[in-house]
Amino acid sequence: MRVSRRSDLRPIEALLLGLVLLLGLLGFLLAAAGLRLAGPIAQTGEMPAVRSLLVVPLLAGGLFVAAHALLVIRRRRVEQIILPVVALLFSLGIVLIWRLRGDEGAWQQVLRGFLPGMAALGALLAWPYQLTEFIRRQAIPISLAGLGLALLTGILGSADETGARLALVLGPLPPIQTSELIKLALIIFLAWYIDREGRRMEGRAILLFGRLRLPALRYALPGLLFVFVATLALVRMADFGAVLILGIIFVAMLYAGFDPRLFGTIAVIGLGMALVVALVLVFVWDVPAVIENRFLAFANPWSTAELMVNGVPTGLTISEGPGYQIQQAVYATISGGLSGAGLGFGSPEYIPLAASDFIFAALLEEMGAMIGFAVLALFGVLALRIFRVAMLLPGVQVFERLLVTGIGIHLFTQVFVMAGGTLNLIPLTGVTIPFLSLGGMALLTNLVEVGIVLALAQRLEAR
Repeated sequence: MRVSRRSDLRPIEALLLGLVLLLGLLGFLLAAAGLRLAGPIAQTGEMPAVRSLLVVPLLAGGLFVAAHALLVIRRRRVEQIILPVVALLFSLGIVLIWRLRGDEGAWQQVLRGFLPGMAALGALLAWPYQLTEFIRRQAIPISLAGLGLALLTGILGSADETGARLALVLGPLPPIQTSELIKLALIIFLAWYIDREGRRMEGRAILLFGRLRLPALRYALPGLLFVFVATLALVRMADFGAVLILGIIFVAMLYAGFDPRLFGTIAVIGLGMALVVALVLVFVWDVPAVIENRFLAFANPWSTAELMVNGVPTGLTISEGPGYQIQQAVYATISGGLSGAGLGFGSPEYIPLAASDFIFAALLEEMGAMIGFAVLALFGVLALRIFRVAMLLPGVQVFERLLVTGIGIHLFTQVFVMAGGTLNLIPLTGVTIPFLSLGGMALLTNLVEVGIVLALAQRLEAR
């Protein structure tokens, strides 16, 4: 009979999760106190429901502790940092969502994203070998399902007032943001594809100019075709942010999976295909108003030029239309300074979509630039720990290593793109910040990705 050791209890993870639970409770209480003193509650005299103040952080903390208990029961000691970091980021996000959207927003995040996401994460921790092997064996059906849903959204998705088709409605189910699924589908497909065809592509490549190696078309075409179709689906959906992230994932995973000389050739081929698509779009694509407006706002959010949509005057200036979001985000960032106005003492409600697209701006206003930098540092720690798992996995497990690498790239890219858009360093894309922003499908996908990483990390102790 095996003697239990103290390290089997994952003491670092247990301590950090306990601190996160306390911080979550404290965050809700501080937000409620701030709203009572300076926010809308100061005028109405109504206190927030006790249900939200206690149940939401206790439920979230309890589920993260349950995930920790699964790992303790399985006597796994590796990787005790990822779960607490995710728990802290989620706790911070749910406090901000409750402060901005109240009970409705908090419970929407919990019911649509957190609960199903934690159920999937728990299943991956309970049956790590079975479920990760299922993903590997069924990589093609899973990838094609994600691609098919994106195509259906591009064709049949419900269009909003800007012309973008971002959600697919299937019967009585809530709208599905399929752009989140296509990113994970691409990661799974590329991991499977490079694992299966990578050696043959490198072994049968033709040497060009003494340095570059041209892969055989029969091996390179399926991967390029998958990315090409996925990009067209996202273009049809007018999801500029997803296209950008998809391209970064594609290039980064090719770099991680292939010899640099072969990668260079594939990158040239991919760039050529991108130029062909760009030329086609220039002549035949009617650019959706949402993308055009975002570029106008990026160029000058304070512009007084009249806003035109499909050549028709709207009666608004750029500063009154798409530039308004950027202006309010910049004002919020300046108002917050280094230390912030305090939870409940700022005015992030003036920022359109503050709980989803601009939650980082709300965080900067009420918690300050120091906490903003700390959050970005947390994401950096999360990405490094994920890449560490990929590096420690055995070299023969190519699919698993590339899968974890792709997940790390996806999470890091989302943060970079969203933070850059919030601060107007790049055009706004509408991408959510993992674990922070209001968005059920995005949170569900990110928790599944974390579950995959933690499931594969358990293999490190089986070596």
